[in-house]
Amino acid sequence: MTTLSLPHVLYDLGTTSLKLIEALVAAGRTVVVVEPNPHDAARMGDIVQRRLRDAHVTVGSVIPDRCAGFVCRGCDVTYAPRKTLIVVVDGPEILGDGSRPLETVAMDVSHTSMVEVAFGAASQATRSAAIDLIGLLGCACSVSQRTDVFEGTILQDAALAMIDRLTLVGCLPWELDEALEQTGFAPGILKAQDDVGLEVAFGRRQARGHHLLVADRMVREGRLGRSVGVGWYRYPGGGGAVVDPLIEDLIVEEARFAGIRAVPMTPAQAAEAVLLGMINAAAKLVSENMTRENLDRLALHKIGLANMHQRAAEVSLSVLRTKLGTLARIDADLWGPADNLTRLLKTSP
Repeated sequence: MTTLSLPHVLYDLGTTSLKLIEALVAAGRTVVVVEPNPHDAARMGDIVQRRLRDAHVTVGSVIPDRCAGFVCRGCDVTYAPRKTLIVVVDGPEILGDGSRPLETVAMDVSHTSMVEVAFGAASQATRSAAIDLIGLLGCACSVSQRTDVFEGTILQDAALAMIDRLTLVGCLPWELDEALEQTGFAPGILKAQDDVGLEVAFGRRQARGHHLLVADRMVREGRLGRSVGVGWYRYPGGGGAVVDPLIEDLIVEEARFAGIRAVPMTPAQAAEAVLLGMINAAAKLVSENMTRENLDRLALHKIGLANMHQRAAEVSLSVLRTKLGTLARIDADLWGPADNLTRLLKTSP
């Protein structure tokens, strides 16, 4: 049996693997989804059947003896068949603790328009197999220079944290999402999160001990996004997004429990707060290893914002610092001006 005829195995990833399943199926490959818990396997089988009718996807609880690639979390590396490419989805920090470092790479495959990859101590054969997989998916690729976290997920998680906070001070999520689209984020960040699945970013936060009041409660209540029919929006009958007024009650309740006061702010002002916050977060990523071009690509593919440097150049340093200083009163950790702001703006056109 050749590598081309072997299946790709996705192990115990639940609905977080749906985008990857779709991309592999689109590339004409056979996929085996393994869920150790029979109840989870049955649930995933139903979801896959609804989203990918007649696709070459098998859902069960048994790992094949051989496969072309084994995608899993770092804690499950030992279940992978021998002599196969192992892809861990946790992030590059897991590579230092892996039991099979020569066979393992880390990839962020939650957004299949661009895959971030870290090679760690992987052999040349493993690296080549990983590049082949990325080519198979037909997506852009960014090789991470960090050993702790993917740069793109830093941008994603910063955006989600800002949106979570802005909803707590009174911004309605669907109004903010529409304003974000008008500001240049395509699609709106919350629609994109529903499409990927809220549990993806939730898993990253859990691993690092970070918490978001609104988004974390949504996940715990089963609001995982489009895959289950409800997230930031509702998707009746598996169709398009519609506003869900119940989410407003959840937000108001969380704000009251946390003692967070409302801040008068229009949707356009809230969207600008996210944009300025993203410029600020990007400044923290500026380093010798992060080129302007790569930062722009990450911002486009990971948060839907085109021309990050150009957008930064449209705001003078003094105005940016002043506005960030004002926003820092809402949350200093999210909007406190970065030390590298000057450097980021110097690299802008």
